[in-house]
Amino acid sequence: MRSFLRVFLLGVATLAIGYFAVCFTVKDSTSQSAQAFNAYNVLVKREPRYVKIDNKEAKDNDGYGNYTYDLKSYDDNGNEHPIKFMGMGKLKQGHYLELDTKGSYVYSYKEVFKKDMPSDVYTKLNL
Repeated sequence: MRSFLRVFLLGVATLAIGYFAVCFTVKDSTSQSAQAFNAYNVLVKREPRYVKIDNKEAKDNDGYGNYTYDLKSYDDNGNEHPIKFMGMGKLKQGHYLELDTKGSYVYSYKEVFKKDMPSDVYTKLNL
């Protein structure tokens, strides 16, 4: 019985360490599996990120007019993060979006104006 308990606790500890390692590794990864994992990642908080639309980076992969954007985003503190999301149609060039994200997973997006975002983020988006 003791050996079973040791093996069981060792297995649980190994799984916990592995889970936390994956949580930290995929936080900013833009692959589909990482985005799906980030939707349920307990170590990442839900936060807004800001992007400026660049249609040169847009790709219509499915042929139905849903464009995938692979852009640089900035959080409220001005930290840069890669982000990949799908827009319903081609988005307006040069417009600013606030993305509701958890890690690299994007729940939704909405258009924002200069007055609605932190000033250092606006500056970084226009460099």
